[in-house]
Amino acid sequence: MRSFKRAPAAALFLFAGLLSVAPGAFAQYHFGYSQSRNIEITGFGGGRFFGNVALPTDRTYDYLKIDNNYDYGLIGDVDLFGPMQAEFMWSRQPTSLEAHDFSNGVLSPAGSTTLDNFQWSLIYQLRDSSSKLRPYFGGGIGFTHWSNANAIGLPFSNTVGFNLGGGVKYYFVKHVGARIDFRWLPTRTTSQLAQYCDPFYGCYAANQNNYAHQIQLNGGLIFRF
Repeated sequence: MRSFKRAPAAALFLFAGLLSVAPGAFAQYHFGYSQSRNIEITGFGGGRFFGNVALPTDRTYDYLKIDNNYDYGLIGDVDLFGPMQAEFMWSRQPTSLEAHDFSNGVLSPAGSTTLDNFQWSLIYQLRDSSSKLRPYFGGGIGFTHWSNANAIGLPFSNTVGFNLGGGVKYYFVKHVGARIDFRWLPTRTTSQLAQYCDPFYGCYAANQNNYAHQIQLNGGLIFRF
C-alpha cells in the first residue's frame, strides 16, 4: 500500500525520464528502416465537470457529489506509425465534495480534495501529417489519485479508470500549435453486492463496481519537436 500511494509522483518521474531520452531514441531504427518521430508537449487548462462517489454502506448519505471546477495539466504525445500516437496525460482538479442526504436531498460540505488523473492512451489522427488542422480520437487506461482521502472518509486514495475522447489540433507553424481536447473519465470508486439473473444460472449475488463519471474539456498550446 505504501508504494502504491507514491504512484502519482512515480508516474511523473517516469514521464520526465522518458522525455529526457526520447529525442535520441525516437530517431533510431524502426520496423527495419530509420524513421524520425515527432514529440508533442501540450500544456492545457480548462474545466472538469460532474461525477459522484456512491456510498452504498452509509445510512445517511447515498453519494458524494464532486463539485465542478477548473483543471490543468500536461499531455505528451509520441508518433508511433502512420496516424497513431502514444500519449501520456496528467491533469489536476482542485475540488470539493458534498454529501447527498437521500432522505431530504440536502447537500452538505464533506471536505476538499485534489484529483490527479494519470492516463496512458493511443490516439488516432485524421488527415495528412502535413495538414494544419488535425482532428483526432482515442482512449486509454490509468488511475486517479484522491488527496486528503482519509480526512474526507473515502475508503480509497487511488482508483483505476480510463478515458475516451477526442479533439482537434491546429498548427500555426511546424513546431507550435493549439489544441482543444474533450475526455470522458470514468473512475472506479466503491463497490457493492448486486443481484444478477440470467436464463441459464438463475439469480445470484455478485460484486458491482461504482464509477465516478467526469467530463473534461480543455484547451492548450502544442510544442512539437
